Amino acid sequence: MKRRVVVLVIAAGLVILIAGFSYAAYFARNVNSRHTSPGVASPCGKAVPSTDLQTFTIVPAQTTASYQVHENLVLRNLPDNVVIGKTQVVQGGFRIYSGPSPLVTDMKITVDLRTLKTDEDRRDYYVRQNYLESDTFPYAEFTSTCPQALPINYRDGQTITFQITGNLTLHGKTNKEVFDVQGKLAAGTVTGTATTTVYMTDFGIQPPNLADIAIAQNKVLITIAFTAKEG
Repeated sequence: MKRRVVVLVIAAGLVILIAGFSYAAYFARNVNSRHTSPGVASPCGKAVPSTDLQTFTIVPAQTTASYQVHENLVLRNLPDNVVIGKTQVVQGGFRIYSGPSPLVTDMKITVDLRTLKTDEDRRDYYVRQNYLESDTFPYAEFTSTCPQALPINYRDGQTITFQITGNLTLHGKTNKEVFDVQGKLAAGTVTGTATTTVYMTDFGIQPPNLADIAIAQNKVLITIAFTAKEG
């Protein structure tokens, strides 16, 4: 009788395991469907006056660049595990025209991908070596291509939202991306967040998949929580 129970338990376990791997294989085939690359952004908008331009520089100690991606962990029974990687090794800046028709222009942000950290060192090493290939492509760089108009009646300390269009270079490939920005200017300091959603395959990166056990989605949310000071 005991032997029969053991056999049934083992059989049930095998059924569950096989079902789990079957689901994982299905997930791997379907979660990362094809996505059409947006291509490269072209310069647009009117020329920016050379006067009344204020330059703002990113403060790395008060700035964080992060990515967020959903992954499926079969062996942990976590079909929607959220992975967040962060770094404060961020450089760059932008300029604000404060004349009659204010706008933000010349934005350039560089992130050191070699310093991205999640809650798992082994994952970080695996992603850097096999997917980001950060020894060869150490940086992600966003450069705006279109000046973005700001509210004419802007008040110091007022939070505003707008979009900034430009080119993101990652893993040796460049694509047009649009960041949603929320920020405010107060006492010579701009603080805010900029977010966009990108697809790994647009940049020649296959979503991480470890033997159909740990499978990442193609879609990635990028967030830059920034502080920039004038000068």
